[in-house]
Amino acid sequence: MGNWKNWLFPILTALTVAALSLLPLRLSTLEDGRLAETVHAEPLTADNNFPSKPPELPGRVWLLAQYQSVPNFLTIVGQEPEEEKLAELSAQARTDLQRLVALEVLPEHADTLYSDFQGSVLYLRDQQDLSSAAFAALESYDNKTGGSLGLYLDGESGRILALELTSELLWDFSARAETIGAAFLDSLGLECEPLHADGSYVAVFRLTGSGTLCVVYAYKETLHITLEVDWKTVDDGLRAAVGYPPEMDSSVDAGSMQKW
Repeated sequence: MGNWKNWLFPILTALTVAALSLLPLRLSTLEDGRLAETVHAEPLTADNNFPSKPPELPGRVWLLAQYQSVPNFLTIVGQEPEEEKLAELSAQARTDLQRLVALEVLPEHADTLYSDFQGSVLYLRDQQDLSSAAFAALESYDNKTGGSLGLYLDGESGRILALELTSELLWDFSARAETIGAAFLDSLGLECEPLHADGSYVAVFRLTGSGTLCVVYAYKETLHITLEVDWKTVDDGLRAAVGYPPEMDSSVDAGSMQKW
């Protein structure tokens, strides 16, 4: 017992060394948290726990609609895919483009003219309920005509959930926006309610149980199929957070229609 002071200095030294070894790890963890909403070049693995188990398709559509309308309510991680992964995603996109051409959602040759894709992988997490899912944002260009195709690919099903096409192929494509939207959503198995149709150019659909609107715009050489938050159906907390009143008179977000 009389020699306890002889042990004090070695014990304190050991504790100091241990603290110094753990400090860099803690600082690294904090830095990773700060970078959670930036683009990451390194591959994301299961150890990252992002995303967790994705929701069903209506939930994944809701995540993508938030990304398009109010991305500040999401945790967003973007990753540039390796060459092998990009080739896999491009093959999925081409396969689904072929399906959409067969359904007459897209004009003929849209699946072959736009086939050389570039893009990134997106991981989206809802900050409120922590639901999360992966998507691919892909783009292709036709240098001869200046046409372009951008699309969002669902990471679970490999299906296209939204797209924007600008192409001369659309000049001879006579399908109405309402017909295009109905065929597109039906092929995904998403239940919907038609809300608005403006001649043959614009159509709006409310997706059942997802808080999402699908807006279709088809005019001249432009075709857009986009997903937006349905402000009529979301809770008052989310509306208030972005400056919307608790109750709205219109069943369709006026901002969605004004831009068309």
